[in-house]
Amino acid sequence: MNRYIAPVLAITLFAGGACSSNSDDRAAAVGDGGSSSKSGSGGRSSTGKSGSGGSDAGSAGQVDGGSAGTDSAGAGGEGEGTIIPVTPGSCSETAVWANALPLPGVSTSADEQLLAITADELDILFLRDGLPMFAHRDSSSAQFDAGGTLTLADGYDVEAGAALSADGKTMVLVASTGQSFAAFTRSSRAAAFEPSPDDSAFVGLNQRAVQTMQHYAAPVLAPDGKTFVFAGFTPEPEAGFPSGFAGVSMVYESVLTASGYAMPESLSQNLFDGTSASRPLPSGLSSDSRSLFYLEEGSSKQMARFRDRPDAPLYTVVDLDQRTHAVPAEKCERLYYSSGGDVLVSTD
Repeated sequence: MNRYIAPVLAITLFAGGACSSNSDDRAAAVGDGGSSSKSGSGGRSSTGKSGSGGSDAGSAGQVDGGSAGTDSAGAGGEGEGTIIPVTPGSCSETAVWANALPLPGVSTSADEQLLAITADELDILFLRDGLPMFAHRDSSSAQFDAGGTLTLADGYDVEAGAALSADGKTMVLVASTGQSFAAFTRSSRAAAFEPSPDDSAFVGLNQRAVQTMQHYAAPVLAPDGKTFVFAGFTPEPEAGFPSGFAGVSMVYESVLTASGYAMPESLSQNLFDGTSASRPLPSGLSSDSRSLFYLEEGSSKQMARFRDRPDAPLYTVVDLDQRTHAVPAEKCERLYYSSGGDVLVSTD
């Protein structure tokens, strides 16, 4: 899919926990790097730095202080730094995503592409030969049911992406115009999504798109429902861009407030911005919001970036190669992604 797919009326819709009672309780393992066991489903994972990022701020064992007079040690004296302990994130930078298998009930002889999967791994949105589908299962170790076709409201499609809330009851899509988000809800995980769009939580973001003339894509809801990540980019005009300019594409993060999603802040600026033809397209966010998975559109490679706390820059980068549209499970012991026309799952 060349153009990546597309909170809820109130906070209560996201209050459903990101964890199901059927979720796997196994702790995430830490690997040493390596490659997927499926031919063509992914290559080596390598850790490095962004070309424009500088040092890994706040990483384990680093002294945070730097210049004299930093207010980090209270009365401890000028020039003294404070060692900030960093706990491991839910996703490991050195994870070895191996033992790739087609996802039972989803991968068939047809061409499937992952759109979104809940953190508890019970509900999934995907494309089958270009047709949007959704399916459910009762536990993360079970096979998905036959599922059904996703009926979309007029003016909305999955060409720019799709997001699912943690409880599987809310879906977020991008309007066909590319300049607005809306939520679609259902009464239970067994029900179909209602066809009526609700954009009340996205009013500010949708107005911003009109004011800035940006288009949106690749929506991702954080498992806790408190933040919303998406791509914003400059669409190419019919006459083309002026010479020397290729448009700008950034990854944004917006915080949920009582009145909806607030004005967003850029996660990619000066780190991994793209152009209109080569966008960074978010696909998944870890349960602690410290790991972002995204597709690098220009190279068709999946990337993962890591930070030491949810409000820190995403400096550390890992190349996941062709594991596109990657989404981690809640404890990040499994990774779901697309490759070679299949939806696959790998374990760490």
